[in-house]
Amino acid sequence: MTPFAETLKSWRNRQRMSQMALALSAEVSTRHVSYLETGKASPSREMVLRLAEALRVPVHARNDWLTSAGYAPVFQRRDLDSEALRPFMAAVEHVIARHDPFPAWVLDADWRIIRVNQTGEILLGVLGIAPGDNLVSALTADPSRGGLIESWRETVAHLSARLSAEARRRNDPKTAEAARALAAHWPHDDVSAPDTPAKTTVISLNRKRLELISIQAVFNTATDLSLADLRTELFYPVDANSERALETLFVRTGASSAKAAGGGAPSLRP
Repeated sequence: MTPFAETLKSWRNRQRMSQMALALSAEVSTRHVSYLETGKASPSREMVLRLAEALRVPVHARNDWLTSAGYAPVFQRRDLDSEALRPFMAAVEHVIARHDPFPAWVLDADWRIIRVNQTGEILLGVLGIAPGDNLVSALTADPSRGGLIESWRETVAHLSARLSAEARRRNDPKTAEAARALAAHWPHDDVSAPDTPAKTTVISLNRKRLELISIQAVFNTATDLSLADLRTELFYPVDANSERALETLFVRTGASSAKAAGGGAPSLRP
């Protein structure tokens, strides 16, 4: 078998798709798929990308598909501050800025916090985390963040599962290792029936209970590798008390920022 033949068969089996199903999705004959998987035929560049699209192969892996078939990679990794990505990053910053007074931040491929809104920065500061820090590393070092995250077991389990899924999707050993390191803090899965529609994050804030749900936004059509890696996390309060606490936090942060502009230093702890 050729390198491409092995790659194609491996991904097809991973997606649990038959040769016939793949052929129908890629609009080619089943015989041609069979020939490609046994190395009896060589794919064109267009066929490589068509099959990868049919199998929903992540952008990160499509360059590997191309090189395994003898073609040059075509997907780039641009700097997030580059001119080409400026309108996309402007859209991300627009979303998180207008999400105040609720927290929001943006994570890159290494789970570093690369963008954050006003409320998000103050909330992270309470937890001892700053923009530029690696979120996974911070939680691995102290999953409860000094006892401030009440739901740290659920938070660790959820993030570990996300990392594991991302590692499988991208075939990324580094991300898989991060998932294992995080899971070591809480290795036992909760197999009981869920008592809530979704997992929430509970944080102790000024001796008050702040409960949040999160929504993740991504660029589903990204062909740039840096853009495809971005994850925008938007948090919303679960109840009225949590909403009021966030609104108060936002107002006080704004007052601190105004004071800092006059020469004082804003505090990251409310």
